[in-house]
Amino acid sequence: MGKVVTIKNNKGGVGKSWITLQIAHALTLLENSNDIYNKVLILTSDSQNNILDYSGHSDTIIEKTLEDFVKTGRRNEIRLRENLYYMPLAKSNFSKPFREKLKKSIENLKTEFDFILIDSVPVLEIDQDFLELADDIVIPTYMDKATTEGIIRLMEEIDINKIRAIVPNRYIKSKKSEVMYNDLKANLDGTGILVTEPIKQSTIIHNFIEEGKTIWDSKSKDFESFQIIIYQIVEELLK
Repeated sequence: MGKVVTIKNNKGGVGKSWITLQIAHALTLLENSNDIYNKVLILTSDSQNNILDYSGHSDTIIEKTLEDFVKTGRRNEIRLRENLYYMPLAKSNFSKPFREKLKKSIENLKTEFDFILIDSVPVLEIDQDFLELADDIVIPTYMDKATTEGIIRLMEEIDINKIRAIVPNRYIKSKKSEVMYNDLKANLDGTGILVTEPIKQSTIIHNFIEEGKTIWDSKSKDFESFQIIIYQIVEELLK
C-alpha cells in the first residue's frame, strides 16, 4: 500500500506547491522495495493547479479532474515526469458526500501508487480530511514571526507524530531569521521532527520555476545544496 504525504501550512505563499513537486520528483528517482522506481501521484486542494506551471505543463489541456475520479471512478491524470503524475482540481468547493467518497478514492489510489503527495491549502473542511488521511506531514515555512507562530498553532491542531519535517523556504539571512531558525530547532529538539537547512532565496531556483523545471532536471552543481535538503526530507518519508 502506498503512503500519503500532506504538505501543509496554514499560511499561503510559503512554497508548498513547489516543495511538493521537488519531493515528488525526488521519490520517482528512487527504487521501492520491489526494485522498481517509485510511482508517485500529486493531488491538490487548490484549483489554481500551480503544480502544472512549476512542472512546465501550464498549457496542458485538462480532460479529467479529481472531481471526475471521485464521482465516476474515471481517471486521466497528467504525466509530469517519468513515474510522476498529477490529478488536477476543477474547483475548491466540496460537499460532505464528496469528501466521504474522496477518502475511499484515495485509499484505492494507494494500491497503485507508492506515494500520494497532497499539496494542501486551507479550503473548508477538506484540509482536515487531508491531514487525517496523511501518513506523514511536511511543513514548509518562512522564518518570520507570523509564520513561525502559525507553525506552533498548527502543531497543536494535528497529530504531531505524523510530522516528519519542517522546511524553511525562501530564506533570506538576517539576525532575526537566524534567531528564529535556531529557536525553532531548539524547540523541536528531541521530538524526532527534522528541521532542514533553510532553502535560500535563489535566482537560479526562480529561473527554473519560470522555465517549468525542477531541481532534478539539472546536473549542475549549483543545485546540489537544494537537492541535499530535499533528499533529507525524502529519507524521513522512507522510514
